[in-house]
Amino acid sequence: MDRRYIGVIIIILGLVIIAGIIYVIFFYKFSPAQQTTEEQAVSPVVPAQTTQPLATTTGQETMVKVSPVEKTEVGQEDLVRIATAFSERFGSFSNQSDYGNVRDLKIFMSTKMQNWADSYISQARAKPAASAIYYGITTKAIASAVRQFSSETGQAEIFVKTQRREASGTTANATTFYQDIVIKFVRERGVWKVDSALWQKR
Repeated sequence: MDRRYIGVIIIILGLVIIAGIIYVIFFYKFSPAQQTTEEQAVSPVVPAQTTQPLATTTGQETMVKVSPVEKTEVGQEDLVRIATAFSERFGSFSNQSDYGNVRDLKIFMSTKMQNWADSYISQARAKPAASAIYYGITTKAIASAVRQFSSETGQAEIFVKTQRREASGTTANATTFYQDIVIKFVRERGVWKVDSALWQKR
């Protein structure tokens, strides 16, 4: 066959293929199933949210509005974790830390305990300080238990057993003792706060 005829046939086939592509792109209507599959392929994955349906009835139709629900409820385990961390920081201090163990925790305290903290620091600073010789205590929580918890009244009480190391002069010269502390919580303006922290007798 003449090469010219072959060239003409190739050109015609090329034009047919191009015409087919143009038709598919601009004129062919995809079925809903195909569109759904394509949309799913390119749609980003959105993390699922916990939702709470709110149903409203209009005539014979029921419309359901869905709104996200934020986690606002604090359980006993949450307060136990807060109490153990609070007791460790509250019970760890030195005579050279300028009462940082109390000041750093004010954000977790109720208004009543914040007032106590301010008064305690003011009175302690007014006393003659003997900070030439180092003195400090480090505290670690080793056990805890819920003594009281009521989401209705907004009150809770957590018992924490701690191990404390007392050092004087140098941290190498330390003695260990065990002491319990009771952390009481109160729900203030919808937020659980530490209302008191009472060290028990050794």
